[in-house]
Amino acid sequence: MKLYKALLLCYLAAVAINIAAGQGSGNGNDNGQYNVGSGNGNINGVGNLGSYNGNGNGAYNTGNQNGNQNGLYNIGDYNGNGNGRANTGSNNGNNNGGYNTGSSNGNNNGIGNVGSGNGNGNGNGNAGGRGDPILTGFDGRSFEFKGEVGQFYDILSERFHLVSTKLKLGEMWNHNGTYMEGYGLQYRDHQVIIEITPEDELAVTMNGEQLVMTKGETELEMVPYVEGGEMVFLWQLHREGLGNAVEITTDLLQVLVWLTPAGTVDEGGKEQPAYLNFDVALLGPPAGNDMQGIVGETYNRMLAGDAVNDPSSHLFMPDDYEFHGKGPETDYIVEGYFGQREASPFGKDHKRVLIESEDTPRLAFPLRAFGRAASLTTAPQPVTLHASGGRKGRFL
Repeated sequence: MKLYKALLLCYLAAVAINIAAGQGSGNGNDNGQYNVGSGNGNINGVGNLGSYNGNGNGAYNTGNQNGNQNGLYNIGDYNGNGNGRANTGSNNGNNNGGYNTGSSNGNNNGIGNVGSGNGNGNGNGNAGGRGDPILTGFDGRSFEFKGEVGQFYDILSERFHLVSTKLKLGEMWNHNGTYMEGYGLQYRDHQVIIEITPEDELAVTMNGEQLVMTKGETELEMVPYVEGGEMVFLWQLHREGLGNAVEITTDLLQVLVWLTPAGTVDEGGKEQPAYLNFDVALLGPPAGNDMQGIVGETYNRMLAGDAVNDPSSHLFMPDDYEFHGKGPETDYIVEGYFGQREASPFGKDHKRVLIESEDTPRLAFPLRAFGRAASLTTAPQPVTLHASGGRKGRFL
């Protein structure tokens, strides 16, 4: 009898230890850590081992079908993380995942995925903009930039380039937002404006002159003379996969702007107006390695390396889908398409001495950024930027 009682006490003690450690199945901890087993169901669990963990904001979970909302570094299949990063396995299904390894990840805004059939809406390190709009910087991070209706904003500026956008009202099913309705680019002395007309078509001007295609034309290419540089302009009414689109290539940037016609539907079923999208490829380092603007500043983040991901660093920047600029959104407002902010390096012949160290990241060009419209049921078009050439056109 004494031996039986001793064994029973040992068993109960072991069960108590296992419960305290979160081992076994169906633990159901609200904020558990390092649970081992299946069906843990932790709301904010960390480091759980097993399957069907179902953590609300878990990290470092190992197993299958974890179902984490905002998990990081999960290993296994069918993780289904809302905003996971660096997941390993197949069919992860992350909404805003990055650096996933495997096949069929299906990330809406994934970056750096390895494998086949990833199906990312805006993947692979591009920079640019979509409606409310959603912008993605050269560092691969996506963020929402709401802005104010009717205002012009500095997208990118460097010594020889100005890139800006104008916003208009977007009435969505559950809120009012903004869309891009105009886009301006200045390269040295040449200025291009791309705007949506009241008839929802593209109107394009170069140096104040409206460009018009003659009857039967579907493409217009121009090679303006640029002292000390080069520029190629290409306007296509039926660009494959995009439709009405303008591509401008200089010695530093390759910019693609295209029209999404009116009639797209947001997630609540409300039809949306026509709006513009853009992609920007940075073909090399800018003059003095200095770039400003909403998207331009993301190049500086890349130069900062891992410091932007280190909470202890003064350069830390949370990856939370919010806009984190050097100032608030209002600081990026400019007067018209070719207005300049005080911080803009455009036209300034200043020099910066760059000191390379082992911590300075080596960047592989081209780097890409982009802008799109948010909350639409139709998936963003995949874009492959390429330099135009070999076409007949106008030489100015």
